[in-house]
Amino acid sequence: MCSLNSSNGDDRILDWLGSDCDGLSYHLHPLNLGWSREGVEHDLSVYRRVAHQLANDADYWSAILRHANWRYTLVGCTCLLVSRHVGFFDDLCHRFDAGSMVIPQIAVTLGLLHGSGARAFFESALSRDDVNKRPRQTVSAHRVLLRLGIQPSRDVPIDAWKDFEHDDAMISEQVVQRQWDFWSSRI
Repeated sequence: MCSLNSSNGDDRILDWLGSDCDGLSYHLHPLNLGWSREGVEHDLSVYRRVAHQLANDADYWSAILRHANWRYTLVGCTCLLVSRHVGFFDDLCHRFDAGSMVIPQIAVTLGLLHGSGARAFFESALSRDDVNKRPRQTVSAHRVLLRLGIQPSRDVPIDAWKDFEHDDAMISEQVVQRQWDFWSSRI
């Protein structure tokens, strides 16, 4: 398997994406679904081009999905979604379990591209003993299951957490909703 370490200068994926006409790196656009002046379809075409390049190097695609740097993971997920590529289930599950700032985006990618596998994975995640310590994963798994039409056995109220964890839970819920609404209309 290809290893990737952003500290060694391997930013190929970010170089492939480049920047929009205002100089903003394309890797930031899918984070909050804020697109360039060229428009959403233009920006998604940039990701389709990069997905085509990644399709020629599955080890690299796997490495960026597993990478701890959320930027790489987000690009990898976006490329999966725009290309409707249904591979890399284990890589997505690995990064979801390991944690990331983009857990909601990973959960949405899993749900949309790997429905039945995601269902079993998320149900298992919700049965873990440490769910109360993992608001991002817990809320994202629960909300994606609901989007898949599945009523999880465990209720996951946002108010179960306090302070920063409450913020993580609340943001995760909002991001899952926005990302699901956006991508489900394009898959």
